[in-house]
Order: sequence, then structure tokens, then C-alpha cells
Amino acid sequence: MKFSKFIKECQEYNVLKNISIYIVSSWVLLQVIDLIAGPLGFSNQVVAWVLILLLIGLPLYIFGIWKLKLANSIKRKPVTDAEGNPVPGKFRRSGFQKIYFFFLALISLICLGIALFIVNTNFVRSMDLPSLETGDKIAILEFENLTGDPENDLVGKMAVDWIIHGVTRNKLGQVISPEIISDYSKVLRASLVPSEDNGLFSNYLKPSRIVEGEYYLADGRLIFQCAILDGSMDRTLISFEPVSCDPDSPLDCIEALNQRIQGYFVNVERKEESLEEHPPKYEAYELFNRAKQWRYEDDRKYLDLLNQAIAADTTFFEPKIYRFMHYFNRGAYRTADSLLTRIKLSSGMFPRQRNLLNVYDALLQGNHRNTYRYQKEEYKITPLHLETNSNMMVFTLQLVNKPRGVDSIFREVAMGEMDLSQCDFCTERYKIKAMSDIELGDFPAAIALLRQFEDGVEFGILKKILLRAHIRKGDFPKAQSLLSRYADLFDPAQLSDIRLFAAKEFIIAGRQDLADATLSEILTDQDYGSAKTDSTALPVIAESLFYKGDYQEAETVLEELTGRGEADFYFTSLLAACYHKNAEPQRAAALIADLESRKGPYQFGEVPYSLGQYYAITGDAQRTYQYLLRAIAEGHWYETGAFRNDPLLKDYINTDTFSRIRTFWH
Repeated sequence: MKFSKFIKECQEYNVLKNISIYIVSSWVLLQVIDLIAGPLGFSNQVVAWVLILLLIGLPLYIFGIWKLKLANSIKRKPVTDAEGNPVPGKFRRSGFQKIYFFFLALISLICLGIALFIVNTNFVRSMDLPSLETGDKIAILEFENLTGDPENDLVGKMAVDWIIHGVTRNKLGQVISPEIISDYSKVLRASLVPSEDNGLFSNYLKPSRIVEGEYYLADGRLIFQCAILDGSMDRTLISFEPVSCDPDSPLDCIEALNQRIQGYFVNVERKEESLEEHPPKYEAYELFNRAKQWRYEDDRKYLDLLNQAIAADTTFFEPKIYRFMHYFNRGAYRTADSLLTRIKLSSGMFPRQRNLLNVYDALLQGNHRNTYRYQKEEYKITPLHLETNSNMMVFTLQLVNKPRGVDSIFREVAMGEMDLSQCDFCTERYKIKAMSDIELGDFPAAIALLRQFEDGVEFGILKKILLRAHIRKGDFPKAQSLLSRYADLFDPAQLSDIRLFAAKEFIIAGRQDLADATLSEILTDQDYGSAKTDSTALPVIAESLFYKGDYQEAETVLEELTGRGEADFYFTSLLAACYHKNAEPQRAAALIADLESRKGPYQFGEVPYSLGQYYAITGDAQRTYQYLLRAIAEGHWYETGAFRNDPLLKDYINTDTFSRIRTFWH
């Protein structure tokens, strides 16, 4: 049978029509489930499950069409016996039947392949972030300097760093470094810190193996001794033969010792994996170690020492990454991008190094899906490292907007006994955890987490998030009570900042009356009449007037900001909105055109987001969604005051289209 005749018969028997009905109905069903899964509290994976069932059902549906409709309708020649008589109930396969079942088999294979791909993508590779078991944790202790010369302390630090690098590079386990041990010792309240390291290990870090060592001088030689103990430090698993070298060439000892330690883990515990790497020059390592001491103290000295370390050993990877991060964190994205390109041109990089470069490259591109994916790999290596753990929380919530994934990361590090005054990352961790609870509608959990920060003048950002939790919960009296208490604690600038944050939250909650009262307090305390010449007060005054609906006065202040060159994209969009509200459409259009012309590289969606805000204010829903989608695609973050948390978008945040914007990177 010719294919054209087969198609014609399929049309005659409504085969194609019935298959089309199945496909269209399946598509509609998937859309409906996608829309209702969130409100009903189902996982996003429910759509994948339904799609798999529909894919499996398609071949069965096609077979059902044959069995119920076609089998008795298609003309088939009967099978005859030896005498030429028809055999009852048996027929020869017609040309139509052969082609029909050929396509049925082909469709079955395609559906099976797609189903397996979906399973692999959604239920294998996208599992929740796994934490390594206790049996995979390896603690590396500081090597004790017994030479009597403090200048040799750096030799021990380098030995430890090199052992750590070998363990992580070979994926031998989850490393607990001296830095992590020191961080925990600092941030745990002194009254609860055990007097010995083994108490800290058994109560908090819980490694399965511990590497410790010492080095000393004997007969003009530098001697290294090292042993590996079990997690409770009461049993020595192996004690290595001492390693000796010239005191002026400590790298010889370090490399030899590192090879023995890696050899033990690889040959005894991980026979299937073995890699090798050369250490940096000692001078370069010394300069890099000095640079890290100035990281948060003196930018110029920090960069000078990093550059010297790189010049001393051009193959030394870490100082190059630290230099890149310095520029990236300060918004010098063009310089950071150039530095990253130079690093990528280097040869001989290892998997963890390439993965780190992939993280930063994806960040610069605004590709948050890849940033999140590569950061997960780094997190798997050191989930207990406070900075890595905190970054993973931030990326999970503010890059890809997956609030359900934050809790497991947060719980990886015990926070109950942390001293926040000694912890650089703890404030951010509490903030992200509370924001994720609020996103999930668990306001009591957020309030319980942040209640400890109600008093005092520290942790202003956490006080803001606590206000958000109370307001989103609908407990407006409690929020107002907190604002009244803060009036006696903070200086005018800090108080205005907190009040403005609360006013925006009141607007999102639909309480413009409470917002107006709070904004009026800001304008009164700022002494609006005399503050017009104060450039530091103008932004707060401009926002307060705008959100209060006083567009004439807001226009005046915003023009003052623009005239001083202090108006960013956000304030430019507010000024354009004022022109629109004040019946000056031509000036609004001109300013919006100017805003669009200011789009450039490394802005991460700021211009389209500001345009989306303008069109939200003017009521143009189609352009609002268009620009917000463009903003998120260009790398805009789901920040503390953006998207769901932006009062300018309050009329759009509960729509289906906005929900798709919030899940863009899922």
C-alpha cells in the first residue's frame, strides 16, 4: 500500500482526528495542571508525572483505536486452510494494518524515549541537593609548627591547603578545613564551645576521618609527620613514615606527604580514582596568603599582593579567582569579564576549577539556570563552608526563585549557637531563610526565626524582613508597634529607610491608608521643605512623595535628582510616571525613549525592569509583562524589593503570566 493511500484511509476512518483530539486535550490538561499545581500545594514535578502518563497513554490510545474501531472495519483477506477454506476468526495482515502498526511501534519508541528523558531530567539530575554522609567528611587540622620559628607557620598552612586541594580534586570526601573549624569556633557562643577540638567534631562537624600532623627541624633537615585518625580521634587509622627535605625547599616535603595521603585515600578507600597536580611556587603562595589578610581591610594592598602572587607563579589559580571576585563584587563587570576570559585561556585546569569558572561565567551572562547548576556542584564539595552554603541559599532564592529548596541548605549548618557579631554570613542566611518562608506563606516560621532581632539597632535588614512577615500575615497592629519602637532606636536616615520599606509592604498588602500615614511620618521627620538641598535625603523624599500619590511634588524632587545626575534607571522610570500622571505625555515618552537608549552590557535586566515598572504604573499590562520577562531573561535577580516584592507591580503579582515570570528559570 502506498503511503498516500494509507493517509487517505486514516482520514476516512477519523484516525488522525482522534489522535489530534488526544494531543490537544493532553496539552490543555497540562496547562490546567501547571496553573493549579502551585495553589493546591503540589510539587512542580506533578506536571512531569502527568506528561509521562500521557506519553505512555498515546500508544495505548492508538492501539485502542485499532481494536475498537478499525479492526472490524478494514477489509482483510481471511486465512485459508490446506483445502482453501477460510479459517474462522483469522485474517491476513493488510497493507494498511502493517503500516499502521509500524507507525504505532515508532510512536511507542519516541514516547518511551521522551518519557525516559523527562525522568532523567526531573527525577534523577534535579533531585534536592544531597549532603554527603558523615562517612564522607574528612577534617584537616592545622599542622603544628615545632621548629620554634614562627616564620615557618606558613609552611604548615601550605601543607594543609595542598592536602585539602588533593582531597577535593579527587572527590575523596567532603572537606572540613581549618578555616571551617575556625569559623565554627568563632561564631559558636564561647560558653558552649568545647575546650578541645574533638568535642567540636563530635557535637557539630562529625567527620569520619581526621588528618593531623606536625613538622620540626632535625640534623639540618625539615621533618614532616602525619597520621589519619577516625572521627572520634581515639583510633589511628594510619601513621605515615616521616618525610624529610631541605628547610629551604619545604615544597618537596609537602608534595611527598600529599602524595602519600592521597595515595592512602585512593588506594585504600577509593581505588578507582587517582589524579595528580603540582603545587604553586612557595613565594606565590606566601604572597597570596598575605593578600587574604587584607581582603576586607585595604583594597589597594589586597590587589597589589594578589597581582604579585600571580606574577610570581602564572599557573597559580586561586589568586586569579580572588582578583576576579574582587572586581565582580564591586560591580566592575567589564574588568571582571576580561579577567575571567584570561583565566579561561589557561590550560591544565581541573574539574573543580572549571566548575568555578562556569559559575562566574554564567553570572556574567545572566544565565541563572547554569549559575545555579554549577554552584550546586561546588556546594556538594563543601556544604559546611559558611560562604559557600550562604551563596547557595542566595542563588536558590534570588537567582532561580526556588524557595522550597532553601530550608535543606539552611539546616546543613547548625545556627542555634551562632554569635552573629562574629559571623560574616549569618545575617544573610537568616534573611534568605525568612524570605523563603514568607514566599511559601509560612509567616509564623519567618516571625519565629527573626523575633530575636526585634530589639537593638543591629541587623536592620532582618528587622525589615520581620516587618514584612507581620504585614504579609495581616498583623498590621504588630507592624505599627514595631515601627513605633524603632522611632526611638534609629537615627532619622535609618528610620526613614525602615519606614519606607514598611510603607511599600503596606501598599502590597492593600493598606494604602497605613502606607500614607507611614510616608507622612518620613516627610515630617526629614523636614521636606529644608531637605531639598540635601542630596542624601532626596531619594527617600522622592519615593515617599511618589508612593503617597503626590506626583506634582514628586516630579519636582525627581527632576532635581535627574539634574544632579543622581537618578538611576528606577528613579528615571518614576519621573516618567510622574509626567504621565501629571498629564505630560510627551515628556514621559521622551524620558522613556531616553531610558531605552541607555541599555548596555552588564546591566542584568535593570533597564527593561524599570520600563516594566513604568508600564505597570500606567496600566499597560501587555508591555509590563513583556519588559519584566525580558528583565529576568537578561539576568535580573528576584531581589528583596523586586517582582513579588515590588509595590509598583502589586496589581500583577497574582496573575498567571506573572507566575510564569517567577518560574522562568525552573
